[in-house]
Amino acid sequence: MRDVGMRLNPKKSFFCLSSGKFLGYIVSDRGIEVHPSKCRAIIDMEAPKTVKEVQELTGRIAALNRFIARSGEVCKPFFQTIKKTKKFEWTSQCQEAFEQIKTYLSNPPIISRPTKGETLYLYVSASAVAVSAALIREEDGVQKPVYFVSKILRDAEERYSTVEKGAFAVLIAARKLRPYFQAHPIKVISDLLLKKALGNLDVSGRLLKWAVELSEFDISFLPKAAYKGQVLADFVVESTGRTEKRDQEALWHVHVYGAASERGSGLGVQIKGPKGEVFYYAIHITFPVTNNMVEYEALVAGLRLVEAVGATKVRVYMDSQLVVHQINGQYEVHDPTLAKYLEKAKEVLATFEEAIIEHVPRGMNEIADALSKLAKGSDMSSETPITIMEIPEACIATTEPKVLPISAQLEWYTPIWDYLTTGQLPTDKLAARRIKRWAPEFTILEGELLKKGHRKPWLTCISESQGRKLIDEVHSGICGSHQSPYTVDKRIEREGYFWPTMRKDMIDIVRRCERCQYHSRVSRRPPASLNTIASPWPFDVWGIDILGPFPTAKANLRFLVVAVEYFTKWIEAKPLALITSPRIADFVKHNIVYRYGIPHTIISDNGRQFTGAPFQDMCEGFGILSLFSSVSHPQTNGLAEVSNRTILEGLKKKVEGSKGAWPDFLDEILWSYNTTPRTATGRSPFAMVYGMEAVTPMEIVQPTLRTIAYEWTKNNEKKLVELEAIYELREEARARMAEYQRKMRKNFDKKVAPKHFQPGDWVLRSVEATGKHIGKLDPAWDGPFIVTRSIEGRAYRLQDLAGRDLPNAWNAVHLRKFYK
Repeated sequence: MRDVGMRLNPKKSFFCLSSGKFLGYIVSDRGIEVHPSKCRAIIDMEAPKTVKEVQELTGRIAALNRFIARSGEVCKPFFQTIKKTKKFEWTSQCQEAFEQIKTYLSNPPIISRPTKGETLYLYVSASAVAVSAALIREEDGVQKPVYFVSKILRDAEERYSTVEKGAFAVLIAARKLRPYFQAHPIKVISDLLLKKALGNLDVSGRLLKWAVELSEFDISFLPKAAYKGQVLADFVVESTGRTEKRDQEALWHVHVYGAASERGSGLGVQIKGPKGEVFYYAIHITFPVTNNMVEYEALVAGLRLVEAVGATKVRVYMDSQLVVHQINGQYEVHDPTLAKYLEKAKEVLATFEEAIIEHVPRGMNEIADALSKLAKGSDMSSETPITIMEIPEACIATTEPKVLPISAQLEWYTPIWDYLTTGQLPTDKLAARRIKRWAPEFTILEGELLKKGHRKPWLTCISESQGRKLIDEVHSGICGSHQSPYTVDKRIEREGYFWPTMRKDMIDIVRRCERCQYHSRVSRRPPASLNTIASPWPFDVWGIDILGPFPTAKANLRFLVVAVEYFTKWIEAKPLALITSPRIADFVKHNIVYRYGIPHTIISDNGRQFTGAPFQDMCEGFGILSLFSSVSHPQTNGLAEVSNRTILEGLKKKVEGSKGAWPDFLDEILWSYNTTPRTATGRSPFAMVYGMEAVTPMEIVQPTLRTIAYEWTKNNEKKLVELEAIYELREEARARMAEYQRKMRKNFDKKVAPKHFQPGDWVLRSVEATGKHIGKLDPAWDGPFIVTRSIEGRAYRLQDLAGRDLPNAWNAVHLRKFYK
């Protein structure tokens, strides 16, 4: 502590304590406890008599939320009282909740601290007004609380089904306790069938969105067991006592309809929950079916969809008398294909506690009928949200179990298969050793090669070609949303597939996805080190740019042409009414060439004023090298851009209300700039040009030593002496400028993300850099283009696929490699 200069306050420093107060809590080897004063502040309160006192009460409770189970549910009456805008009313429900909080805080729980990598348990509860969760750890066979989380339901959240509320509780806990979820495996203990609801890829809407968000954590689901702690038992008993009747115990109504035609086949499914919630599904079928087959497909699809939301009791309505009577056993089945469908339907029905199939007239099944027509392409207008889905194969297809057979061709797994079945090894010794080392990780089960997994016991081995097709389907197929390689990897791993190059293939396929490339984010990091521009002597290199339009002034002046010299930092500027190429050429001749001599280089952007024939002819006539910055890359002419900003800021502060008089203040701004020392040189531009500092108005108002001791007879001699020293002054400025640029380059290069292109490479160009408007759903890149030439400073000349050269050079910051 002495080495780093730290000092401790003796009054606030304690050592070797078994317990102590920290951040308002009591921390000891037993865990984290509420400070008694915080509990006493609530216990000693009288019943609130005003809204402000209720707000004070809820604020005190909020500070202890971590220790209070179901705090949102208990405090709901308080919040309802606060919302009332009329006369304040302390209801009996408020008093009951107040007494309940006091009783609870008279003996608050002790929060336990988990150890690194320890498995934690999450218990969730859902009521009509709130969802709650308790994060628990086990120690010596006793379950101890780690954190309590609760959230009051609002608006649409109150209409969630019980399964959705349970999943919502898990989601809220994961967001609130993200560090715990990232560092520990979490086991969710619930009887709400959350595993089925969140693990089914056929689920759509909010459950699917939540499942994707929770997929980054190591979460597993278990049914409820005996509770090994009194605090947890109280949490579960109290929450269960307040939980409404579960949706699984209520009856769900499902209307299904199938329509087959030559134009296409479709299914319609309408699901009604016990609380009145309604879901609509229009499902398109991409394989040929008969009228009876499509009715079975509709039945199986409807059962799977209602099963996904956790229903255990269903009543299905359909207008196919044949299917209903075949399932009920009243009709025999003679068609072998329909026999398979009947077997599949009974298999799915067996997963429910109660399932009733009822025949209804078509008039009572109109909505499902309309949905099926929508799915197969018929026009149907509806303002009700409808989920559009697609089924690529029949429910009785042999590929449905998602177990892919081993092909006869030589694949990566062929040597392993041969070794496990016949004991045959490759002739190459190195390959044979590799197979022996791999073999214990594999087994053959029912004619399939399986590999031991970490998240799943066994993974199905597939060929690389099958794997690439699978990646393409998961990434950009029906259920794909063009996610990152990491997310695609997690989804495929969750489905239980394996091949050795799966991660390499994922990166390659996702990287080559055209939609992902066109809609990828535009990086703002520089692609190369800072390339500073140095001028060897004064008035050798000038940067020129245009500011405006400004408010119209006298003589219709609306623009400002600005030129800055790179060595001395001297600025020349002139207001203009029109910014044509001839006027810019006249400015260069009269304000630069005729005053300071012919420069070697002039740097500008790609505006027509600089690329036009009059300006270029002027440069060619004087032998001036005209250089252009890359498109939408003003950093190339950075000094001119900085000078523009300085002039613009000065004008803003000068003009105030008389904006049309901005040309009248221009000379003052230029004088101030040219007589102010610049950081890069340590001298003012005036001194760098004339060898001495200018006499400013301040020295007239408040005389300085040089104005007091001024003798006009010796003035010429002193000027000659200062002119002799101007070369030394400029050399010092040059050395200082080089050091300044070195430091600037060092800081700039910390943010560099190198980006190189070679002639012949295919690239995409940023749409934003072209000046086009980009809508919310428009691609961020256009192209592709072919690199034809590389220019110093990471700029490139491009050519479109038709062989036409693009005008101007493009900086690498606006380009990205295109993968074919």
